[in-house]
Amino acid sequence: MNNKKTVVITGCSSGFGRVTALTLAGRGWHVFGTVRKEADRVSLLEEAERRGCQENLTILFCDITQAGQITHLLEQVTAQIQVSMPDDSEPRLHALINNAGTAYGGPMELLPIDDLRAQFEINLFAHVAVTQAFLPLLKAGRGTIIMVSSVGGRIATPITGAYNASKAALESISDALRIELLPFAVRVVIVEPISSPTNIWDTSMERAMQQIGPNRGGPYERLLKVSERVARRSSRQGFPPQVFADTIVHILESERPRARYAVPWYAAIPMIIGRFLPDRIWDYLVRRSLHW
Repeated sequence: MNNKKTVVITGCSSGFGRVTALTLAGRGWHVFGTVRKEADRVSLLEEAERRGCQENLTILFCDITQAGQITHLLEQVTAQIQVSMPDDSEPRLHALINNAGTAYGGPMELLPIDDLRAQFEINLFAHVAVTQAFLPLLKAGRGTIIMVSSVGGRIATPITGAYNASKAALESISDALRIELLPFAVRVVIVEPISSPTNIWDTSMERAMQQIGPNRGGPYERLLKVSERVARRSSRQGFPPQVFADTIVHILESERPRARYAVPWYAAIPMIIGRFLPDRIWDYLVRRSLHW
């Protein structure tokens, strides 16, 4: 690990986190990636071995919603960084990528309040907790914090209101954090990807249908059916996750990265439209696209 830059990435089991961990490891970074299952750890290390970058990848177990596990993660990372440094040096971390997340779907009228709390617990509170834990190391390393938000953090749509709200809150906290940390030379960057072929929306719709159950045939039936089709399509289409990983590389290798990055670039289009269109027109367009 000597002279290698170090990065912690949460949520490396699949999707953006997995691809980014492998990409950065292949570029010489030492990556501390978190997973929650042994099968995911084995799969990730096997792929790293095929790519010849396994020595740059340390996979650690952590459920970031559990304070004790975050503390243990910090201890493990600190210990491994310290081993490669002179005795009188302060351990330092060069980047933290808050990527872990999930989506809870359903009409707000039917969404269990416990699901709404869980959505914020995973997509917001856990990221803040991880960031707070690693900030001493990031200050020492004059590092970069990358918050993985979403186009959905800037645009709210039916069925995904809980997810949209959690990402919007993450963006607001990131904006405040960015200014707070400027005197410490720690940068905060928000990444806003659009739909990509990951399993987040499949999982979300499966969970939503289990919760909604008998209400599926009620007054929201049409909206749920169309939204389910959109979710299935989103999980199979969209931009390749490698584009996301390449954006992360660009951010980490830039001397002065921007505060926000839409991924890919055209993801900025709906955000711009949603910002400047009158609400009434925007609502009409969303309803028409969902046949609602």
